[in-house]
Amino acid sequence: MRFSRDLVLITGATGHVGSVTLVHLLEAGYHVRAAVRSHAKMEAVLARPAIQALNPGERLSFVIVPDITAPGAYDHAVDGVTHIIHIASPLATGDSVPGHLHDEFFIRPAVQGTINLLEAANFGGQVRRVVITSSIVALVPVDEMEGLTPRSPLEPVSPNDRIPFQPGPYNTTFAAYAASKVASLHHAEAWMARERPAFDVVYLHPGFVLGRNDTATSPAQAMQGTNSVVLALLLGKKFGPYAGVTVHAEDVARAHLMSLDPTVLGNQSYILSQPARWNEAREIARREYPEAIKSKLLVRGGSVKTTRLTVDTSLTEETFGFKFMPYAEQVKSVVGHFLELRLQKRPAVLKFGAPKKKDVFLNVREIAC
Repeated sequence: MRFSRDLVLITGATGHVGSVTLVHLLEAGYHVRAAVRSHAKMEAVLARPAIQALNPGERLSFVIVPDITAPGAYDHAVDGVTHIIHIASPLATGDSVPGHLHDEFFIRPAVQGTINLLEAANFGGQVRRVVITSSIVALVPVDEMEGLTPRSPLEPVSPNDRIPFQPGPYNTTFAAYAASKVASLHHAEAWMARERPAFDVVYLHPGFVLGRNDTATSPAQAMQGTNSVVLALLLGKKFGPYAGVTVHAEDVARAHLMSLDPTVLGNQSYILSQPARWNEAREIARREYPEAIKSKLLVRGGSVKTTRLTVDTSLTEETFGFKFMPYAEQVKSVVGHFLELRLQKRPAVLKFGAPKKKDVFLNVREIAC
């Protein structure tokens, strides 16, 4: 570990991707300031075993930002900050958000939270780089993700692809979530072109993020987020289709960390994804967790239809210098953690209703910050 005097502001540290990224930052020796919405959120971060094991001391501090849409929300948070990792954004939820609230719940926070952060970084004057967590859904239409509109394998999704923002109303909460990512990307790039700040921006576009989620301390919590696709499949549910574009949470965190390196080209998008066939999780579970299959903790009758989507990740691999961890490693990480939590709860019986197709992609109610 090398200790760096650079101070990194991270948003979204209470969520899945943010929690892993925070650990990577601290392991790399950075001083980190986490923007959270309340003191309770701060205490939750400090209580994590992974954070306590690192004993970061003064290298980890916090700033309370209760409303990321408020004017000047991040102005105080950027004091002395040299780098920013912006992960916080509204996520789709298993509880349907009424159509008339889509703009208020998804679009406005995603856009205004990002612009507030960019304006604060520009005002502060010390920031050298901002890393923004976008999504692959900002580059490819939802209809193509779900296979409703076929995409030729000869036209892979490129990091330079852009799709137009479509205002609501939206048919599903996932469509509204996707629109928020499109809108946020458009507004951020337009702001950068207009303001020409001293810093640059790296945009990261992960697919379905899978992997151990240390913010989950119960089997029900483990079923939240994109991990729910694999777990619902292995609990016998049938749904889909979903695009076979997945990425290990550890790879996403590594990419965030490496994006702070000035040799990584800024004002550029990078796709974080590798190909997957969802139903291969059944064979992976049979091979890796035979006792769980035998004891019915996992079942093999589930199915998730896969939409094949070709993605060009050559720029990401060349820039960051690593190959993505395969789907099998992602599944093992998700299932291993779920079983660890499940066995802690025995003999209690868990019951999971079949997830609705439109709700499985992300299953978290709140902004992860």
